[in-house]
Amino acid sequence: PRRYHGLLVAAARQPVGRIMALNQMLEQWWPADGAGQTPIEFSSGLFRDSEGKEVFAPQGHAYLESFKRGLSVQWQYRHKDFRFTRELFLHWHEHAATIRYRLQTVPGGFGGRLRLSPMLTLRDFHAVRGKEESGAFAVEADSQLLIVRRGEVSVTMASESGRFVEDPKWWYGQHYPVETGRGQEDTEDLFVPGGFEWDLPDGFEQEILLSVQFGSEPASPQCDMSKRRNRLTPHLRCLWTGPTDGDEELWSSIAFSAEKAASVKRALVLAADDFIAERQIGGETLSTVLAGYPWFADWGRDTFVSLGGLLLATGRFDEARATLRVFAGAIRNGLIPNRFDDYDDSVTAAHYNTVDASLWFINAALQYRHATGDLAVWDEWLCAACNRIIDAYLKGTDHGIRAAGDGLITAGSPKTQLTWMDAACDGQVLTARPGKAVEINALWHNALMGMSELLAESDTKTATHYRKLAKRIKRSFIKVFWDDELGHLRDYVWVAGCGAEHVDRSLRPNQILVASLAHSPLPRTKQQLVVEMVKAKLLTPFGLRTLPVDHPDYHPHYAGPQSQRDAAYHQGTIWPWLIGPYAEAVLRVGRFSQPARQEALRAMLPLLEMVLGRGPYGSVGQLHEIHEAESPHRPVGCMAQAWSVAEVLRVVRLIERGTSDCPSGS
Repeated sequence: PRRYHGLLVAAARQPVGRIMALNQMLEQWWPADGAGQTPIEFSSGLFRDSEGKEVFAPQGHAYLESFKRGLSVQWQYRHKDFRFTRELFLHWHEHAATIRYRLQTVPGGFGGRLRLSPMLTLRDFHAVRGKEESGAFAVEADSQLLIVRRGEVSVTMASESGRFVEDPKWWYGQHYPVETGRGQEDTEDLFVPGGFEWDLPDGFEQEILLSVQFGSEPASPQCDMSKRRNRLTPHLRCLWTGPTDGDEELWSSIAFSAEKAASVKRALVLAADDFIAERQIGGETLSTVLAGYPWFADWGRDTFVSLGGLLLATGRFDEARATLRVFAGAIRNGLIPNRFDDYDDSVTAAHYNTVDASLWFINAALQYRHATGDLAVWDEWLCAACNRIIDAYLKGTDHGIRAAGDGLITAGSPKTQLTWMDAACDGQVLTARPGKAVEINALWHNALMGMSELLAESDTKTATHYRKLAKRIKRSFIKVFWDDELGHLRDYVWVAGCGAEHVDRSLRPNQILVASLAHSPLPRTKQQLVVEMVKAKLLTPFGLRTLPVDHPDYHPHYAGPQSQRDAAYHQGTIWPWLIGPYAEAVLRVGRFSQPARQEALRAMLPLLEMVLGRGPYGSVGQLHEIHEAESPHRPVGCMAQAWSVAEVLRVVRLIERGTSDCPSGS
């Protein structure tokens, strides 16, 4: 268990201000066969005894037989002659859930008594609380309704048939060992107000409806589980059907049957849905992308790396447009927010410390335009937003972001973290990458070329200006970044105030973007060399390492307190999202040939197995943020990361289509 684990976490100010609404249910069954007075318990908790040894109580995990994830999540337990099932449905865009319980017995089985007791903290999702710190819990109950309040948060639970028995207790000392390893608070107390009870015959099905209210008046939960199913069905159909006849050979090259290929695409679409949330802007409900669970909110860079896979590949064009609008409305001095604040949901509270989020925004806007052909939105506001960004970068904006004399973008200093490699701890920036960074200028070139193509007929003057600038950047790019001695690209080049030039010649995965974008500033022969070098030195089963193993700053493991984890974050640690640019680079260099498509698909095989819950790190239908650099590549960081899922999903679509999303790309 972790402090972030719960059956329902609700956002007080969508999509932030997250509250742990229901930690878990204590589930106890007393069979009516007279076999003692000790109940059979299906929940689990972890505690420490007087000697500090970890002890599970109850030990329901010992009965767990299977876990399934689809439009709901389901746990099935087996104890001797009966099965006990818990199924959780999250209501579509509501602070509500339905928990359904089933008991299946053998013929001529037995009845008994069921007791379901909520275990609550009603706290900020980051915090842990003891009884003395938790403040007063107010309990209101009648036979079929329970309301528990703490401060401005109230949880309502209801059952049509059960009777609630008030019996307030505390469970002390729930232990979270992962937090222990991370040097964080690792113990808390859980409040149990009582439990719903049923005297039941052989076999049964019961439901508990759960809702959360932020304010003084609690709301009764309403069960309508069809909303999410109806909303997702058309998006699932985009990818969950089996491959066409022409793709059977492609999928069979990684030993996937048509049925398994359909299953993995369905799993990816379901995983993608977890990250789409609502955000209120100016009284209007729009869409946004949460970067990762359990702790990230909506980050600009992650959102626009992810938009192509999460929303465009799945046909969610309305939400893609709404997400672009959220961030377009928050542009300041040409900058897209690095992130919105975790506790303040206003646009004015956004943080703008990034050089690449704006360029990823343009890349996503170009993808949206090609995927939808939406001229109305493009002409009304999206093209103007992209032009504003380009104009600000040409003139110069915050954090020293500007176009240098050679046309390349330079930004920041050794004391800033403006690229996606943004680790910092205790005031020390660990991967600053000041000056001209390789992937920033690849994105810059791609933005200018993509915009010039789309403006070729409607605004020839601007299109010609962008195209001429892109040609100058292409010449400068090769001169500044290509290293003949190493046979790959430099990572960044920075000219200090005294005029001294610092060149970082490290082999990093940032350069793979140069070969993966629709418009590359490198000739194809050099793109091929980049792909080969990255494949030889950085490719792993779960993504790309951030440094090769022979680099002096290489960190093989990601563990310990924050300072140690941050030191390893971009210094060897594997990032699954980078498999997307790598696989696309393989496709582009190989001109989308059948061998290139097969190679790209093989590179993603372990991640495809993982999202299905198979392989050494079978998951709950998600992909992690990062993996440790050394074998066996333990998954760490966020257990569900938007761009990890999005990039795999996007490239699966590219591989099956056998063509680029931007048809005129190089």
